[in-house]
Amino acid sequence: MPTKFLPFVIALLTLPLAWTVHAQEPISAALAMPAVPGPENSAYRFSEGVSVRLRRSFLDQIRWSAGTEVRDHLAASFAERSHTEIWQELVQPDGLSTGNVADALAAYWVLNWVTANGAYGQKVDNGPVQRQLRLALSQDTNFQQLGDQARQQMAEGYMLNFLLEHAALNNAVARKDIATLQALAEASAARFQQQMGVDLLALVPGPNGFEPKRRPSGR
Repeated sequence: MPTKFLPFVIALLTLPLAWTVHAQEPISAALAMPAVPGPENSAYRFSEGVSVRLRRSFLDQIRWSAGTEVRDHLAASFAERSHTEIWQELVQPDGLSTGNVADALAAYWVLNWVTANGAYGQKVDNGPVQRQLRLALSQDTNFQQLGDQARQQMAEGYMLNFLLEHAALNNAVARKDIATLQALAEASAARFQQQMGVDLLALVPGPNGFEPKRRPSGR
């Protein structure tokens, strides 16, 4: 991603995500529930038509929010490979895959936690977060009422924003751009706090997924 696009990307990261209305309760539940195995139902049947419409809508949003140059740059990237293919290549080493909302949300949650906490060199195991969210989504009655199309829209919305943030973060880290890294951190923390009710700065990844930081014991 060209450096000149970074201010526009940061501005985009402050915009509301329409699908977070379906994720706020599961994320809160994931942080509250014990890690007890159970039946999982967070998958969906993929539709190419839904994916194309979502990508077109995303690019239209980019055009009106950041301009045609940014939109055209992203459109050219998606013309070579679809956003789902690009996302899958990035997260496959972490055991995540398309066709599951929990996997898309896990990748997005981990990326934003890394960004907000400046943990660029920390390797976070996505597996526990994936299991944490699969269980939470499977037990959420509102989510369970969603059909395949709504689930796919939710998942691919996270994928598209993941790709945008991932490119911006890698660019800033490679250039050691402290100002941009700080702006990205603030945008990630604010988005999760305001739209999902989650304080990324108060969480740590562990064997059971994300959990609240332990307070240091007094002497």
